[in-house]
Amino acid sequence: MRTLVFDNSVYEDGAGRIYNKIMSWTLPGLILATLEIALINTGILRVDSVPPVLLKLIGLLTVIYVIPSIFAFPTAWFLSYGKTRLLKTGSIDLYKKKIVYHQAASMTMATPRMVDWSVTQLKRVEKKRGCYILYGAVTNETAGGSDSQLRIPAAFEDMHLISEMARYH
Repeated sequence: MRTLVFDNSVYEDGAGRIYNKIMSWTLPGLILATLEIALINTGILRVDSVPPVLLKLIGLLTVIYVIPSIFAFPTAWFLSYGKTRLLKTGSIDLYKKKIVYHQAASMTMATPRMVDWSVTQLKRVEKKRGCYILYGAVTNETAGGSDSQLRIPAAFEDMHLISEMARYH
């Protein structure tokens, strides 16, 4: 048996890529917001000292880029933090003919609610949009349901071993 644990570098290339993009696009908007507030507080942005065209441009920039950035950056940061917190709690166990994914479905203050998924008779593995989709006999060992596919976020070390297991079965 081999246990795969969370790897932050794999997460940032896979499942966490969208959060990094949103935060890198919106961080300059936050910097512009602080710059605008500083200019307003110093009195430089007065109507009589700045040309009206520049004031309109600053106003448009504020409405189109700065205001959405103020809401998008913290939202992406909190979602990314929550997602990584859950993924750090989970793990994947690789057996000879079985894969068990210990998924932290939700987490209150310190106690995660774990859901165990097991995949037997693994037919194929696809990598799409920062996650691996496993096709085979998927069973929910916690609740007792079954399915034909399981999505695992690309956030664990040595995930290529899962694809190799599908090749040899």
